[in-house]
Amino acid sequence: MPQPEDHVHQFAEVALSNITRDYPYAAHHLARSLADIVPAAEKNPAFANSFDWHSSVHMHYLLASLLGTEAGRSASWRDPALEVLTSHLSENNMTAEATFLRNNPSWERPYGWAWAVELNRVLNASDVAELQNLGSNTQVLADTVFDLVAAWLPKVAEPVRHGVHSNTAFGLRRILIGARTQNRHNVVDVVAGATRRFFAEDAAWNFRQERSGHDFLSPGLCEADLMAEVLTDDELVTWLPAFLSELDPKSPALTPVKVLDPTDGQQSHLYGLGLSVAASVMRLVPKLEVIAEPRGDNELMARAKGMLTRVEALMVPGLEAAVSDEYMSSHWVATFAREALQQRRNAHQISRTNEIATN
Repeated sequence: MPQPEDHVHQFAEVALSNITRDYPYAAHHLARSLADIVPAAEKNPAFANSFDWHSSVHMHYLLASLLGTEAGRSASWRDPALEVLTSHLSENNMTAEATFLRNNPSWERPYGWAWAVELNRVLNASDVAELQNLGSNTQVLADTVFDLVAAWLPKVAEPVRHGVHSNTAFGLRRILIGARTQNRHNVVDVVAGATRRFFAEDAAWNFRQERSGHDFLSPGLCEADLMAEVLTDDELVTWLPAFLSELDPKSPALTPVKVLDPTDGQQSHLYGLGLSVAASVMRLVPKLEVIAEPRGDNELMARAKGMLTRVEALMVPGLEAAVSDEYMSSHWVATFAREALQQRRNAHQISRTNEIATN
């Protein structure tokens, strides 16, 4: 299995190509009058590229992330990447994008919102001076998302529990992490409160019948990922094994789905499904192991370790699709591929640390 650094140049080239490609573009927005029927770049001057708004946002995020790697510091694409990011993420463009979100408060909710927060977070955390400066520009976008989340969640009766963009748990986890980083305690509190209200009573999620033919997320694993961020350790000891009780290495949810038509934009979501499932498994398995060990719960420990054996098979199709010539997958999959590879490296480092401590 390749390492994160093995794909830095390929992913950067894909990201740079995407965010400088205007068409094809899927402009999803409410037109209140003929005046709203204008070229996408007039409404969204930064993110009218990479096929759609949310893909553009997370491809900017991916490129910014790659610039901070060792390979990115001396890469031939470094200067063009910084030039494009500086142009797209200008103060004026970010103000325009934030204004559009405020004027259309349900648009790109919560998936695009989450990636806007992630973009701001990675820029602020970068040790590349040019990217830190862009973090100041994108702050208005992140603050807009935080304000929209705080206004929206108290009015939500039930979460969205399916495997595409409007999935509630996937977006809220990333927004929560971003809000914590910026000490936005009001947003942290409202997300945590909604999370408990939505999911605290859930148990024995049915992983055998969960996925559909155009999912790129596992609703169950997204929920578990979010709850692992919100619950206390004592609460998680009870909730997580109960919720994941129907998940084992043989579950269909841990088997990659073959994409029969890569040109079908909906079906190509399945490449991302394998990657996002693998990343969730790698985050959650160490938590299950920590729960199982003091209990002497050999069954839970074996099931957790068995889940990890499925990771490589889940990731392979998406890694190939991320850098393919098929635009329906290459305009977005690389972000998920990069995150899965990073999570795999983190999981190996944790495992190695635990082995050393045990010995």
